[in-house]
Amino acid sequence: MITAVGVVLAALSMQYCRLNGWTNPEMYHWGCYSDVAALWSARELDQSPGAPFNTDYANFEYPALTMILASLVAWVTHGLDGLFGETGLAYWEMRNSLLYWDLTFLLAAAAWFVLTLTVMKAAGNRPWDALIVATSPAIIFGIGINWDIFPAAALALAILFYLRRQWVLAGVFIGIGVSLKLYPLFLLGAAFTLTLRAWLIDRQLLPLGGNKTDDDAAAESETDEPPRPAATKEHIADWVDFARLTLAAVVSWLLINIPVMLVSFESWLEFYEFSASRAPGWSSLWQAWGALREAPMEPETVSVLSLVFFTLSCAAVLAVGLTAPVSPRMVQLLLLIVAAFMIFNKVYSPQFMMWLLPLIALAAPRWRDVGIWTAAQVFHFWVIWMHLAARDSDASVQHLLDERVYLAAVAIHMLSTLYICAVVLVDIYQPQRDVIRQSLGQRSRTP
Repeated sequence: MITAVGVVLAALSMQYCRLNGWTNPEMYHWGCYSDVAALWSARELDQSPGAPFNTDYANFEYPALTMILASLVAWVTHGLDGLFGETGLAYWEMRNSLLYWDLTFLLAAAAWFVLTLTVMKAAGNRPWDALIVATSPAIIFGIGINWDIFPAAALALAILFYLRRQWVLAGVFIGIGVSLKLYPLFLLGAAFTLTLRAWLIDRQLLPLGGNKTDDDAAAESETDEPPRPAATKEHIADWVDFARLTLAAVVSWLLINIPVMLVSFESWLEFYEFSASRAPGWSSLWQAWGALREAPMEPETVSVLSLVFFTLSCAAVLAVGLTAPVSPRMVQLLLLIVAAFMIFNKVYSPQFMMWLLPLIALAAPRWRDVGIWTAAQVFHFWVIWMHLAARDSDASVQHLLDERVYLAAVAIHMLSTLYICAVVLVDIYQPQRDVIRQSLGQRSRTP
């Protein structure tokens, strides 16, 4: 029910553009810009629903499952317009981009319900933490921009099945998520870290006390006895489980991507080539640094630096996972990896705030911290639109947003994500602060 209210608010936030069209600069002033509506014509979906798979049309720079989703909705759009376009039921009045956006939004709303329910299930003893997802302005303002709610839901499902030790299903949803966006892949990194930690402790290469699990900690608090070392066979089983998870993810990804490759390998490859060659995007660390220096950074340089810093961040997360006093929760490590990817990525679009939100709900569900992070993200959301509007406006300078405000907003959104990372790190190294571990005596499996 609460998510339904959020869906209504999200639709209302886009209402100006729905009624008047996605025109520049009004769509920025009203905060209702949408890639979905823009790409209807820019990627020639208005000409052919199969345009993402045909190199005769404009390149569609998204992963395979997003290509499929965009194309299927375009087929339905053309079909409905063909059936009802000449009747009184055609509320879109020849504005097929509106119908296309509406149909995509309906699917996105369904994904939001799935996301909320999944977080509620994954939260275990704290189902109320799903309110963070159900009521978030991050989703209200971000859901209508692009297709990012779908990988968020897929990753949440992967987390849920991981916590239930249903490795194949978890892997399947990782593969689905990676076919929509890259970042669900990072769950494998978090899982690898925990598996390696347990194996190293079993080989006595890490201190025994560093492998307390939630159940170990609960038992110790009741009996005052030190935890027993896990059997070697159990850690062999951990590697087998990790292999199942990884194999299921690979097979799932291949089953989605191979058909697209066979239809048009060049179209499938476009996402990866575009990601490698594109210039730094608005609100990224690299674009802001170039603006400060008044010398934009070269795409090749940014690609290298982005990869290097993200790799170093992953190494740091691995070190955290191996040195924590008790075994970190998988979602804590996953949040740190995804946050590093967002900070050092070549692009930071306003809807990317939806990537981190479900992980915050499962890793650090304190309303104060959520509020701080959300306020910073929403501030950036409005500032980036005003900045883009100023670039295309004929108004005099005193009526436009100063670029320094934009750069401050970029810094604030990155600092807010670093703040959440700091909160998670404190919880990892001081596990008694972790509100998830505190719930119900730490007895239930925690994300």
